[in-house]
Amino acid sequence: MINGFPANECEFLGLILQEPASFHGYRSRVPLDAFTNLTTRAVWDGMLRLGKAGTDISIPALREVVKLDVEQAGIPNVPSFLMACVSQANGDLGLKDLAEILCERALQAHITAFASDLMKKVNEGRLGAEEIALEGSSALANLAAARRPQVGKSIHEAGQAYMEQLRQAQVSGEPRGHDWGIRTLDDLMGRIVMGDFGLIIGPSGHGKSALARNLANHIAKREPVLTISAEETPEDIAAKDLISRTGVSSEALEQNTVNLSEIEALAVANQAQHGLPSFFEYTDDMRISNIEACIRAFKHTNGGCGAVFIDTIDDVDPEVKGSHSSAETVTLVCRKLDKLATRLQVPIIGLGQVKTIYNERPDISLRLSDSYGGQAVRNKANWVLLMHRPQKKLSDVLFKIATSDKERDQRKAQYEEWKDKAEVTCAKRRRGRDGRVLKIGWSGPRTSFFDLDDDPQGDFDEDFR
Repeated sequence: MINGFPANECEFLGLILQEPASFHGYRSRVPLDAFTNLTTRAVWDGMLRLGKAGTDISIPALREVVKLDVEQAGIPNVPSFLMACVSQANGDLGLKDLAEILCERALQAHITAFASDLMKKVNEGRLGAEEIALEGSSALANLAAARRPQVGKSIHEAGQAYMEQLRQAQVSGEPRGHDWGIRTLDDLMGRIVMGDFGLIIGPSGHGKSALARNLANHIAKREPVLTISAEETPEDIAAKDLISRTGVSSEALEQNTVNLSEIEALAVANQAQHGLPSFFEYTDDMRISNIEACIRAFKHTNGGCGAVFIDTIDDVDPEVKGSHSSAETVTLVCRKLDKLATRLQVPIIGLGQVKTIYNERPDISLRLSDSYGGQAVRNKANWVLLMHRPQKKLSDVLFKIATSDKERDQRKAQYEEWKDKAEVTCAKRRRGRDGRVLKIGWSGPRTSFFDLDDDPQGDFDEDFR
């Protein structure tokens, strides 16, 4: 205790001197008038001036900038006072607690002064009702900003967080983030890391949801995964997963012609997934605010979240007033989801549809411009994967509009080339090269994708046994 000086103010200054680098986290947080004593206020003012000049905080530096009448201040000299503050800074309260106390005191003083001044102006008739409202609103906004907790994360804290990620990667022996479970996609798209907002865009019925389920179940081997859908119930999704793992015909299930051995295979496949933290949330409330609430609740319940899948972004309400076209709405949704992924530090992967122009064009290409939002959507994402199965477009559309034998022969040749294959295009990759186009395998009976050099009839349940 330094006799005659506020203990909290002296301890705060002493802790700053013990750890000078900590000053930068508080110089914009603690106002000068938080210090009620002439000497402590002069020292904090000196620290603020040193910080503004880019000079490190130290007792020798403060000796040069703090000018006091030591007799009036009641101290032998500035260095001895600062050394006393350092000696006193060994209490139970840390810098954060002391800063809160000082800021609370300054806030109360500001409120008292503001209320007194406002009442004086009202009593003297200098302010009308509108002026009172405007001045009061402005003053309260400033007070709220002053009371706000520290804004931002220091470069040191951010560096510590990054080093912790590297440490965990060293322990696990794996790079940061998640792989795709398909080597071709790993090479094409790179890793999916925390805070990413990614898009899988493709035509309806070409396997977007199947690819998303493959990826979700792969990530769920390490961390809990959440799929939010307005299109399919958890039971519908689970049924497709079981079909993909067993090869049991979906038509046979619909017609109830499956035999006992197939039912047993489905049961075994379902048991193999016991404990796999891949969860589904069906909701017709696809507002951004509800999606955020779902993710926060999921992270709290499961102690973390490896990824969130949104099926589809076309169903999401961005909660922005006004009338917007489909493309504008999807762009607004992507902007909101991108910010949400960063804020919650979880990868969010949205599934996006394409416009009818894809089927109207007489070729087998899939382009970014086919998606709703096009380039505007691409700009909001960390990565964008375009995927489709030319074989399906050929059989559904192009065969039917072929007008000559030559054209039909050409379509047949293309069909054979793309049989049981999908085309994947990297439309954007923020951490690597984009623009590449590759092929992956497709197993219709299993509704699953695979590397072309793998056996599509292999045991897909191997990882769960």
